[in-house]
Amino acid sequence: MFYVLPSSKKQSKMKGSYQDYKDERFASLYPKAKELMRCFDVKEEFLPLFLRYKNKFWDSLEYWVLPPAVQARIKERSVVLSPLLGLASVESPMPAYSLDWKSICQGKTLREYWKEDIKKLSRELFEGKTVFLFVGKQEESLLDLSTASQIVVFEYYKAQQKVKNPLPHRAYTLRYIAERDLSLDELSKINFYDYKVEKIESSGKKIKVLLRSEGRYI
Repeated sequence: MFYVLPSSKKQSKMKGSYQDYKDERFASLYPKAKELMRCFDVKEEFLPLFLRYKNKFWDSLEYWVLPPAVQARIKERSVVLSPLLGLASVESPMPAYSLDWKSICQGKTLREYWKEDIKKLSRELFEGKTVFLFVGKQEESLLDLSTASQIVVFEYYKAQQKVKNPLPHRAYTLRYIAERDLSLDELSKINFYDYKVEKIESSGKKIKVLLRSEGRYI
């Protein structure tokens, strides 16, 4: 299985020199990432991606405090979207940058710059696999999910209202799945704060998991 995790424009400005971890799955993208670093004059001051990214998903995931076995599951099963790196690991060396998919280099938006590479690599990686999407529609559209065997998405409701910013909820869902190493048949067990699975709907190879809370917490 694969977990697809979102990018984050909000980032830590901490300096660092971490360059120890490389993931061969994404090695073909490294030359283009270095080209972008030159284009945007990005400084080579690296932190692990999970420390660099600082939006509500990454802050709520708290990857750094998870048990080593849980970290290993997330690292091995995850691909992370990045306007600078294309696709990356949760532990990829990440410099600080202020870019999004609409930023322009050499007359192309970063969405255009990465589009074919991300589609090709995601098509190869996801072949025959179950893919859990923890990203929004914009980043989902960058991927080629045609070869995946199943695609799992999540919707969250607080009482009768659909949650407008589900980033922390997606993080809590991923933590629950990874901590308990849930299989596709065990998704009904997901339970955090007062969110519980209300129903699971299947349409073709797409599976939608709807979680609802009574509104007592987040």
